[in-house]
Amino acid sequence: MSKRANEPITSPRYIVDFPKLQGVFSEVSVASAEFEVINYKFADGKGNTGNYAQPGNFKPPEMTLKRGVTEDFSAWDWAKEVQDGNMTSARSNGTIHLCDYDGTPLLSYEVIGAWPKKLTMPGPKAGGNEVLVEEITLVMESFNRQQ
Repeated sequence: MSKRANEPITSPRYIVDFPKLQGVFSEVSVASAEFEVINYKFADGKGNTGNYAQPGNFKPPEMTLKRGVTEDFSAWDWAKEVQDGNMTSARSNGTIHLCDYDGTPLLSYEVIGAWPKKLTMPGPKAGGNEVLVEEITLVMESFNRQQ
C-alpha cells in the first residue's frame, strides 16, 4: 500500500477477484451490515416510563458492482447457480481491491459467503454513444478490511 500523508484516497477503479467473478469495475457500493432495532417501552414500579432497545434480526450486507458490458458471462453463470438452487456451490469468498490510477491496490476488502441477488442489464438509448453498464448485486455474510 502506498503511503501518503493523510491524503484522501481516490477510487478510479476496483479489481474484483472471486473464483466466480473477476474483472475491473467502475463502481462498488456497499450497504452496511446492520441489525433491526427492537424497541421496548416500560414502566417501573413507581410509574416512570422509559425505552429500551436491543438488536433484532441481522440484515446482511449487499454490494452492487458496476462495469461496462463485455463478452464475460461469469456473473450470469454465477446467478444461474442461484436460480437453479445450487446455493452450496454458489456461495463464494473473494476480494475487492480499490486501486489507484496506476493500478496499485490502496485498500482491500475480504468478502465472505457472497452470492448474486440481482443482475441488471444495460438500458441503452437508441443513438446513444455511452458505455453500456451492467450491475451485479451480491448478498454476503460479511466483509472485512484487509489493508
